[in-house]
Amino acid sequence: MAKDDGHGHGLSAAKIDTHSHVYPEFYRQAVIAAGWTPGPDGNAAPPNWTIESHLGFMDHNNIEKSYVSCSSPGTFLKPDDTSAGVALTQQFNDFTADLKKQYPDRIGFFASLPLPSVQDALDEIDRASTLGADGFVFMSNFHGLYHGDPKMKPVYDKLNARGAIIFIHPTNPCPRNAASDISGTPRLDYVAPLMNVFQAPTLEFIFDTTRTVADLITSGTVTANANVKWIIPHCGAAIPAVLDRFIRIASILGPKEGSDRGSVLYNTTAAIGLMKKQFWFDIAGFSIQSQIWSMARIFGPDKFTYGSDVPFTAFPAAVGLTGEINKTLPQLFNNQEIDMIFRENAHGLLSK
Repeated sequence: MAKDDGHGHGLSAAKIDTHSHVYPEFYRQAVIAAGWTPGPDGNAAPPNWTIESHLGFMDHNNIEKSYVSCSSPGTFLKPDDTSAGVALTQQFNDFTADLKKQYPDRIGFFASLPLPSVQDALDEIDRASTLGADGFVFMSNFHGLYHGDPKMKPVYDKLNARGAIIFIHPTNPCPRNAASDISGTPRLDYVAPLMNVFQAPTLEFIFDTTRTVADLITSGTVTANANVKWIIPHCGAAIPAVLDRFIRIASILGPKEGSDRGSVLYNTTAAIGLMKKQFWFDIAGFSIQSQIWSMARIFGPDKFTYGSDVPFTAFPAAVGLTGEINKTLPQLFNNQEIDMIFRENAHGLLSK
């Protein structure tokens, strides 16, 4: 019988939420002013959020602690306005740091960085660390700056020295030559296909997460930063479906002529071994009915964390998804392993 440590056991275990967000009024107004209407990323409306509703959801859903962060479109809203990006990043980090001070046992936070401005990001790493940041949230790209880009090296050097945690959050894809003078909803037609058909989170968020993870691995960025740990959202996005392909094709074709990236050639076994050392995967969103089955073939129960994605997943819907989680996890994992997914993995990762 499992030891009763006061946190529950199996499906009754208290959860630690590594994928949740805040949406304060000042940020709502900044997103609208940047042209994201009617909602961010082409959504029908902005999410509704207050700290009271967030804490109420946590109580109702047996969540011990939430690590909050900024969701897409991030804090650098206009690609050609660095000063505004820095100011909003600092305001957002100050806000989440204040929540942590008010509710130290219930709220932690992943700080935003004002990328693609590398020097400003380096400064904010220092400032956010003094605020008590538990890690850092990276959009899947920063206006076309993907995570394996050599321009990111000074940022990774500093984070690697700190043994930092990076939580990747999906955003819209962005080619290198995308217009920098267009922001908000009108920008979607320049950066992503089928925007007349789908809202961006439907497909593009999953694919852009996968794109930046592939870039991290094949560029050698993960290998070069052995002290950094990554949390990958939405149960690994499309990784289980394309892992063999991007690893094996990259090793066959080799580096692309003229690329600014390094190129580390892996076989699938070596790539999976690397991911097992430095990657964790939250189970936020619609990842339970099929996706986690594929992921569980590759990764053990020590690699998953609970995530709610509130308030972008509305609070009642997130409770409903917990019902799906509670139905599916026992088909794959025993009670001790569910303890790990709900609480122990995140606790071990974030309490150091």
